[in-house]
Amino acid sequence: MSDLQKQVGQLFAVGFHGYTPSPEIKALIHEYHVGGVVLFARNYQNAEQLQALTLALQNEARLAGHKRPLLIGIDQENGQVTRIAPPMAAQVPGPMALGATHDPELAYQAGVATGETLGFFGINMNYAPVCDINSDPLNPVIGVRSPGDDPEFVSRFASAAARGLREKNIIPSVKHFPGHGDTSTDSHYGLPVIEKTRDDLERCELIPFRRAVAEKVETVMTAHISLPHIDDKLPATLSPKALGILRKDMGYDGMIITDCLEMDGIRATYGTENGSVLALQAGSDSLMMCHTFEVHVASIKRVTEAVQSGELPQSRFDDAYRHVTQLKDKFLNWDVALRKGDFAELDALKKKHSEIFKGVYDRSVTLVRDKANVLPLSSTSNIVFLFPGEGTPAGGAVDGEGMGKAGDYDSAKYLNTLKRYNRSITEIKYPKGGLSDEQWSAVKSADAVVFVSMNAKESPYQMSLGNALPGQVKSLVSIAACQPYDWLDVPEVKTYLTTYEPTVESFSVASDIIFGQRSPQGALPIGPGVSSKSPAPVSKFNAETDLDSIVAVWTEALPTYVLPAEALQALVVRPNAHHFVARIGSDLVGFCLAYSNAHGEPNSVVHIAVLAVAPKFQNQGIGTALLSETRSYFRKQFNVNCLKLGSSFPRFWPGVPRELPGAQEFFTHRGFRLSPPEARSLDLYQDIRNFQSPEKYMNRARDRGFRFAPLQPEDYEECLVGQRKNFSYNAGWVEAYVMLHPKDYPSCVMTAFDSENRQVGWTLMLPPVAALNEAWAFPQICGPNTGLIGCVGVDGEHRASGIGLALVCHAVENMKERGIEGVFVDWVALDGWYEQIGFKTWGSYRPGDI
Repeated sequence: MSDLQKQVGQLFAVGFHGYTPSPEIKALIHEYHVGGVVLFARNYQNAEQLQALTLALQNEARLAGHKRPLLIGIDQENGQVTRIAPPMAAQVPGPMALGATHDPELAYQAGVATGETLGFFGINMNYAPVCDINSDPLNPVIGVRSPGDDPEFVSRFASAAARGLREKNIIPSVKHFPGHGDTSTDSHYGLPVIEKTRDDLERCELIPFRRAVAEKVETVMTAHISLPHIDDKLPATLSPKALGILRKDMGYDGMIITDCLEMDGIRATYGTENGSVLALQAGSDSLMMCHTFEVHVASIKRVTEAVQSGELPQSRFDDAYRHVTQLKDKFLNWDVALRKGDFAELDALKKKHSEIFKGVYDRSVTLVRDKANVLPLSSTSNIVFLFPGEGTPAGGAVDGEGMGKAGDYDSAKYLNTLKRYNRSITEIKYPKGGLSDEQWSAVKSADAVVFVSMNAKESPYQMSLGNALPGQVKSLVSIAACQPYDWLDVPEVKTYLTTYEPTVESFSVASDIIFGQRSPQGALPIGPGVSSKSPAPVSKFNAETDLDSIVAVWTEALPTYVLPAEALQALVVRPNAHHFVARIGSDLVGFCLAYSNAHGEPNSVVHIAVLAVAPKFQNQGIGTALLSETRSYFRKQFNVNCLKLGSSFPRFWPGVPRELPGAQEFFTHRGFRLSPPEARSLDLYQDIRNFQSPEKYMNRARDRGFRFAPLQPEDYEECLVGQRKNFSYNAGWVEAYVMLHPKDYPSCVMTAFDSENRQVGWTLMLPPVAALNEAWAFPQICGPNTGLIGCVGVDGEHRASGIGLALVCHAVENMKERGIEGVFVDWVALDGWYEQIGFKTWGSYRPGDI
């Protein structure tokens, strides 16, 4: 086997049939070096056998000479999509059941528990959490697999679940990028089409994924959906344009894994083999195939040929291989992969998890309404229990096979939870053909009817009976045992509970509520009650009407950085400004200050300089709305998708101030990628009244033939050439020097010259006058006699030649001679460099972008 084919094999995650390693999966491991295995319920019968299976698979990989263990993954979303179910493990609430608690910390606990269970069984990767937003109530594939229908709400729960998995060393995989929640087609059986623009996606579907990427999620799974406004030819899994949003715009450098390429969304349109090459070309790294050995082998060979021929560029193949191997190196090792757990440990986990999640289900099940006041039911009354007697809609993800199997549930389990309180309940399984006369007679004569539906919106026979019951029975209690949408818009159903998943654990809590043994605690995670929509409409800034209000909000929201009103107003009103404000009624309650380059036309980057909301209006979505409208404006008006935190000119902070409580988390949660916590981005300050230049820096520069002097008008053009040559990547830097012509602003630039009188170094050295106040916000906070040193740069050919600190020292000496008493140095990234001549940290920041 060639090294290339071994590397290609690592890019595949495959499924197989059987309870032990089949000849087919052994061949794929030994002959093709597949990097991952996908498990389904078809692969295990009990706990002992599942543990033995994963151990056997890893032993096969070790024997086959794999350098790293297999990625062994599973869809353990919990709730409706639970692969490892009781009695093998405790039942964990699913995403929408957790959403009904409105407590993301419980999603974290679910992630931890899931991680513990998977880890025991030798499974190291979970194809969860779901980041899809179930914005279409008729969505047949997502539904309760999502925490809810609001983007920010879904973000919080998905993030918490991923954190819990990661804590237990299980690889999370957020899905299905770029968002599968607004479709009425199941991609297991067809190719859904979502008619959304990039702006639409940014306002909804992409929000949870942006947060996940900002939090450095390890893997992202793609969706087999068509987005004609993004790519009118290829579905997202195969589209460089769609995945380019993830790779380029979001800067994601983790592993992208496809959803199963044998699903009809790909197999029936482009074919699995060709789809494999297209997916890799688009930016995916790991190719999932769950069913057919011959297809797996053909796809591996097809990718190998594509690499050899150049159809798949070597650089793209190398990146894919790097992403897979880096992930394995971070999470996997042979000691853990070949470990056999003690089943006493599993028993302890089951007991612990059952106790935890009984309390969570208590907080989840929701009494939507009881307008008929029929609750609680009596333990002695005549009750009829109506349960679906035919298959119920389930979606391809529930059975995991994509075979279109209808849901099939044992009604006795549910009935028994009710019989704890009323032993005489009569059960009727209602069929597609409707109730018989005899059954109708029993229903009408009953004191109360408990009617259960499962995804009734997709099931005409359930919907028909559910609509027929009100008015014909004495007391009706309707329970949606899966999707909460079944009877939300049917006011005739006056008493209505929803459990969000067809698990006995959730239904048991519903029974407790029905008979008055428990107060309902859950609240719908869908609809207007969870909307993150801001109460403050956002509009463009108007200098004539908004300036005074911006000063007032600034003073209240940012008391550490209060500026004189006239100075702040001069910084706000600029030709390159593109600001937005939020109002409640006539009151301005928040603002976002954004700037393009100094000429007023955005280039590829825009700076968000300040985002502030009056304290009493915070935590209401106003800041989020301001960011959303600002980003939308630049997308639509200038086709700019990248915005940076930290302003260029005018200069406020060079990033998010670390001292502002919650500010870093706020931006990360909204998808901004902040610099690493250990990275330095500082503003510095020094009182220079007693400043003395260290002789070693001055002498070293002098001995090497350098001299220093303020820039003169005749040297101005050469100065600009030097800035453009060395610092053209920073438009704001060059603009600062363009703005400060020495004819108008004398003694504002200190210049270093070499022995041949060529300019080789520069720094701004600005006095505390109007020119400084109109460009830099914070030096004036340090005192009325504070100047600024900034944009300190040395020509590329002369760096490390001893110019830099001498240049700064000459600038400080010059400023001291001019009566300046303090110096502010802005946007410093060098570790300890300025500190060598006495500067101290004034502010510390984390730059970021989105």
